[in-house]
Amino acid sequence: MLKDIENWYTSWFDSPYYHILYKNRDDKEAGLFMKNLSSFLKLSPGSTILDLACGKGRHSKYLNELGYHVTGVDLSPQSITYAKKFENDNLFFDEHNMSKPYPKQFDAVFNLFTSFGYHNKKKDLDVLNAIEKNLKNDGIGVIDFFNII
Repeated sequence: MLKDIENWYTSWFDSPYYHILYKNRDDKEAGLFMKNLSSFLKLSPGSTILDLACGKGRHSKYLNELGYHVTGVDLSPQSITYAKKFENDNLFFDEHNMSKPYPKQFDAVFNLFTSFGYHNKKKDLDVLNAIEKNLKNDGIGVIDFFNII
């Protein structure tokens, strides 16, 4: 159950309710989305991508299959443990809080599947600042969300 209402997201993504809510989001949908997004952005083969709040890594896996060097990070230890099964030389997963910069810069940072906008305004700004710090000078940041507050 959600014990800390202010930091509800720290347990939500490991709850059975999260996985029930999004059970219809499958690998086929993730693959098509990543193919279309990377094509639209014209990312060069071998580009480095940070998949911020990657969950179990379904977008990261497809980005890697498309030839990108991908680091997927998420707050959920269970999700990262699952995602690590798919690691290879160009795909890595790590437990990390998206409101803090990751210790590396990337050609692109993707924050997908409405993982942004559920904090208070200060924490949302922390996430935006972290994304900026994780981007190379000419990097591309993508935030996919539908809950505007």
